[in-house]
Amino acid sequence: MRRMTHLLRSLLCATMATCCLMAAPLAQPARPASLEVTIGAENDAAPWSYADGTGYVNDLVRAAFTASGWTVHYSVLPYARCKRMAQYGDLVGCFSTSRTPETEKQLQFPRMAVFAAANQLVVNADSPLTGCNRPQWGRRVALAVVHEYEYVPAVDALLASGDVQVEKVLLESSALRMLAAKRIDAALITTDAIKHMDYVAKLAGLKPDFKVVCDYGEFPAYLAFSRRHPQARAALQAFEQGMDALVRNGGLARLQREWADRALTTAHPEAP
Repeated sequence: MRRMTHLLRSLLCATMATCCLMAAPLAQPARPASLEVTIGAENDAAPWSYADGTGYVNDLVRAAFTASGWTVHYSVLPYARCKRMAQYGDLVGCFSTSRTPETEKQLQFPRMAVFAAANQLVVNADSPLTGCNRPQWGRRVALAVVHEYEYVPAVDALLASGDVQVEKVLLESSALRMLAAKRIDAALITTDAIKHMDYVAKLAGLKPDFKVVCDYGEFPAYLAFSRRHPQARAALQAFEQGMDALVRNGGLARLQREWADRALTTAHPEAP
């Protein structure tokens, strides 16, 4: 009798435990932390990246990581701080960063740039200046460049040559205003598939009555990854795989078309 009671109790406990397990909701598997990444986004490089966390590059980077099954979050920062945090390993990566011998010492660069800005010598439509050959200009030219912008080596050589009178400005729109007022002879303007000359002219509040007389070449900009952050290598590989997918499926070209139209439509004249 005592044995039978013990068996009944054991069966009752087992049955209750089974019912409790069946009634409990199934726990959702946690998303692996390695599939989420926080990237530094420059806060003042329109139309590539804006202070509100939007921009062509923001959308491109998100699309690339999404194509690889990753979720990306942004920390919107001034460029100098963004780059420094990636160098020190406080951020996985930062955009948009120029690839130079100096930056390559502390950052890893993927195969594909997020954009490549052409360095173009722009003059008024009625200007007699033409070509890239300085002796053909016939005189010393007043040239506006943006303070602390990084340009291609050919432009750096021009600025160091003494053949031009360098006028430094804070904005390309300011350079175009000076050009339209004939206070300078030429301006260095960066353009690409997203940022057209029409866009820069609209920021200046001007009609695009300018012409390009010399293209000094492109300066690619990258999502650069830290050499110190433990997640950076895996994130770089995921980004490269995602970019490859966007090229194959046409997503990259579609984003470029959409943002070229959006940038021009939403541009407003900047304060001098």
